[in-house]
Amino acid sequence: MKIIICDLDGTLYPKKNLSNKNQLQDNIGAVRKWKDAGNEFVVATARGMHHYEELVEKLGFKPNFIGSNGAEVIYTSGEVVLKQMPIQIYIDLCRFIEDNDYNASVATGLNDEWVWNTKDKYPIKDAEIYIPSWDYIKLYDKDIINSEDKIERIQIFVPKEIRDELKDEILKLGYPVSITCSDDDLIDIGPLNCSKGISIEEICHKYNISKKDIIAMGDSHNDISMFKLADRSYCIDHAEEEVKRKANYIVSSVAEAIDKELS
Repeated sequence: MKIIICDLDGTLYPKKNLSNKNQLQDNIGAVRKWKDAGNEFVVATARGMHHYEELVEKLGFKPNFIGSNGAEVIYTSGEVVLKQMPIQIYIDLCRFIEDNDYNASVATGLNDEWVWNTKDKYPIKDAEIYIPSWDYIKLYDKDIINSEDKIERIQIFVPKEIRDELKDEILKLGYPVSITCSDDDLIDIGPLNCSKGISIEEICHKYNISKKDIIAMGDSHNDISMFKLADRSYCIDHAEEEVKRKANYIVSSVAEAIDKELS
């Protein structure tokens, strides 16, 4: 039995501008063939647990799920494991983005809501979204705000031209966090010592899985930790060159990669 660990956005879920408009259906069909052949399939994504039920509906089965770049894990048994950091880091980063006039938006998840900084500039403006946070941010319900709250992730949406510059500046702030990128315009911040690769190692330990049985598929910087861990790794061909260099194989889709593995 082999195990595929697969990213979502840009990988299982294709980019929108592909010539093959049926690529998502082709990918999901290939995943089902992979399962029917007696293999396992695990999802590893920057998305949070709120996406799990929708994913299960698309796939037609419940996979083990690594969310928020490893900060959230849902096992098929129903067990949930969370790694968290203080919400104060999110609040500080909102202020940092505003004070330095970066063209960026800061988001997190709190109390099952998607939380946005109302001072954002990229990619949305004037969004009518529930935003519990701090004094300069629009408050909908002060009673639920607690600066001692914990969160699993922070995402900063920023034009790709300044993504790496902003990432470097955040690193200089010295927070005890993990920082990576899940798209060319997205910086991901999570708890210290948290990554997709670390969560895969934890799953391997839990189920006594050999790393030689792992196949990783992805397209972004946050997938490199998977590539390093897996026996074989596939990168989707639209990825940045630095990411492609870390993978064993370059393919056009998850369906192509699975076909190669099944053959």
